[in-house]
Parts: sequence; C-alpha cells; structure tokens
Amino acid sequence: MKRGIEGGVCRVAVVLGVLLGVSAVASGAPDSRQFAWPTPLPVKAGTAWEDFVQASASGNPATGLFGTARNGGGKFHEGLDIRAVARDRRGEATDAVCAVLGGVVAHVAPVSNGAYGRHVVVWHTEAGLRFYTLYAHLSTVAPGLKPGVVVNAGSVLGVMGRSDGARGFPKERAHLHFEIGLRLAGTFERWYARQREFTVPNRQGSWNGLNLVGLDPLPFLREGLSTRRAPALLSHVRRERVAVVAHVATRQIPAFVRENPALLAAPLPGVVEGWKIEFAWHGMPVRWTPLEVAPGGGTGMRSLRLGVVDDKGLQRQARARGLLVQRRNGSLVAGTTLINALAILFDW
Repeated sequence: MKRGIEGGVCRVAVVLGVLLGVSAVASGAPDSRQFAWPTPLPVKAGTAWEDFVQASASGNPATGLFGTARNGGGKFHEGLDIRAVARDRRGEATDAVCAVLGGVVAHVAPVSNGAYGRHVVVWHTEAGLRFYTLYAHLSTVAPGLKPGVVVNAGSVLGVMGRSDGARGFPKERAHLHFEIGLRLAGTFERWYARQREFTVPNRQGSWNGLNLVGLDPLPFLREGLSTRRAPALLSHVRRERVAVVAHVATRQIPAFVRENPALLAAPLPGVVEGWKIEFAWHGMPVRWTPLEVAPGGGTGMRSLRLGVVDDKGLQRQARARGLLVQRRNGSLVAGTTLINALAILFDW
C-alpha cells in the first residue's frame, strides 16, 4: 500500500478552491475503527434528514435520499445527496469532502467522468466483507490522491462541487453524492466489453456504476454519528428485506462469494451444483445458499428460476429499480438490472 493521507474530523479546508491541510501523510494499514461525517456540515445522530439533504431540481427534499422518490417513484437514486454549508464569493461550494472510514483508494476520476462527474472510490474491509464508499460530483480531487493510497476517517478526498457527465448542474444545488455498497465482480471490464448494446466506453473500470450495488447510507451514517465509531456494514446488509430469490444451476463459485464469505447462508459443499441467491429490492445479493442439487432446466442463465416475495411495496420498488418487470398479464419476470447482475456475477 502507498503512504496515506492523515485523517481526522472533516472540516472546511478550502480557500478560493485550493485544498489546504492534506499534505500530511501516514504509513501502514488504514484505521478501521474510526468514523467521520463526510462533509463539514454539523450533523448529529438525531438531526432531521431535511436539514442536510440536497433536493434535486424538483425541489422535493426526499429526492436527495436513497430510493425511489424521483419521478413519482419511477426513478431510482442509489445514494445520499448532502448539501453544501460553505461557499465562496461566486456562490460555489467550498466544503471539503472526507472519507467516512479508513480504507484504500480504489479509483480516482480527476476529470468529469460519466454521471458521477469527478469522483473518488475508497475500498474497505471488515470480517468477511469487502465494500466501497463513493464520493461524487466533486469540483476538484485532493492532490496526490491515487489508487493504492491509504486514507483514514476524515482524510480529505476533494472539494464538493457540481460536476456530472455533461456541463454540470446549477451551483445552488452543489452537493456530495455519497454511496456505500458492494462490488459485483472484478471481471466487470471483460463482461462490459462483450456487450454490443453498450456504445459508451467504460472509463471507470470495475468501478462502473453497473458493477456497484449500494444500500441506503443513512442508517449506517447515523450509527456512526451515534457511536462515533466505524459501524459494521454487515449488520446493515443482514437487515435488508429480501424481495427476489433467484435459483441458478452452475458449478461456479463467484469471486463475489469468496470476497464476501459472510454472506454465505451455509458452508460450501465439496461440489456446488447451483445457487439460491436472495436479492434486496435495490439489487444487492444479500444472502447466498450453495446447492448440492442443481435446479432443473439447463445451466447458467437458461436455468434461472425466480421467486418473488408477496409484498406489493417491495415489488413496486423492485420494478422501479429494474429488478423486476411486470407483464401485461400481471406476472413478474426478471428485469434488466437482475439479468445484468447475474451475468456480471458469473461472467456469463
């Protein structure tokens, strides 16, 4: 690992758009015990979300939350948008953006790159689980930040901004888009290159949004604020309600399972003939059961058997996410998000 940027409380560390106080470095493994709120905005565990969330162009504060509040419930938002607290004379946000936990920088986009704009991804490890945090729409990235650099909670990653895949959005809505979740596969680039329908080059490598499955960051952040310690993400993953169950016949053991063995519902048998995979409504595969008897009917994607939890609310959210599609006769089948997730996981 490369030497890392020291951590601490995330404070306003920007003057006229220039980052200050980020040159101190430390060596060794990241401190996985500490937690920091990712911006200088003073937030406590009990602070109402309306006081720190940035609304989208609609003006509805709920559109800055994780979930399906956008477009009347028809559009999914995978992160939490945190508003600016400090601005310069031009009205541009000057808030420092900091790592919430200790980790290793996995990806840096110092120029505006896709919907995330300028962004940073940090890779974290806890017992039986590897997960990422993502910090998007930055105006600048901290100097010297590159993959392999160790950061701690409170390490400055960049400056809040309004960059996206186009010309940016209005400065009044500058914010940090924050995500936390799991990466589906390290082989994503190979899978993406085989997809003829994708005409846009993959500039994010394995950190492309198609390969990232997040969960609601707010409960995790509130726990960190309450305890002032790094929360265990696994406990939050295990609380996710299952919406869809997929059965597939394959002898493959995906890298995802080896990377996240804490999600196994049972030990691996001598020979795996298939998998029962339980998905939360937002597309995260939260529980894996190895099967010693293959589900009938082909192998790979052709063997897919789908079970849908009898909960109209979860079904509606899963449809908005693209995990499910409702046919004219009312039946529910696998949507593009679920089909792509399985294909990425197994490199089909």
